[in-house]
Amino acid sequence: MRKYIFATLLGLATFGLAACDDGRIYPETVTISEGKSVQLEGVLNGLENWPGAYRISIAGFEHADDEYADVSKVITSSDVVDGKVSVLLSGIKDNVTLVRLCVLDRLRKHIVTFKEVDVSQATETVKMDVGTVDISMLNAIQLSYFNTTCANCHGASNRVAAGLYLTEGKSYGAMVGVDSKKVEGKKLVEPNNAAGSVLHMVLNQQTVEGVAMAHRDLVSEKNELTILPLIDSWINNGAKEN
Repeated sequence: MRKYIFATLLGLATFGLAACDDGRIYPETVTISEGKSVQLEGVLNGLENWPGAYRISIAGFEHADDEYADVSKVITSSDVVDGKVSVLLSGIKDNVTLVRLCVLDRLRKHIVTFKEVDVSQATETVKMDVGTVDISMLNAIQLSYFNTTCANCHGASNRVAAGLYLTEGKSYGAMVGVDSKKVEGKKLVEPNNAAGSVLHMVLNQQTVEGVAMAHRDLVSEKNELTILPLIDSWINNGAKEN
């Protein structure tokens, strides 16, 4: 009887070991989704002149008006080979619909976009050939503020308020190092001195002696948080053209 019981237990143990060794308690393959990818290529002029508070990036957003990037990769001078940038942004989640060549701050908050591509229907790596792009601080300001707000009165139509052109190709020469016609003893933009520049004054103060219009009223809450600090940073970093 004892032999029978021992043999039965030994058989059960052997069966249990076999069941553990047959591999069926674990999946035979594990699939890890890496998401979508975008390969950006192009020539980016002005990359080296951005201060540390900002990041030239390739970044993904779920919606066009999102303040913060869902995923991003900083583009640095080490990504430039023979004058051309080639950067891969991978791990893009399915909820991301837009990938942008843009400026972000340290918290990945969106400042301005230079180029973008729709990836909502992408199933494989998307090629984003941006060509040659001026990504200088001045052009970022031109695209995000001068063109959309200031140029309406300063050169985009028949009206050129105070004789000041703030249209593309003219704004730099019209402002940087130029004496103000309205504010005595001040320059419109004095490199390395944002607080002493008339551009800073009219955008940050409700009234400026000598200037009739309250330009401050044209500053939106969003621009107050993003574009005005960008303008000041540009001036304090030498107000470079490129």
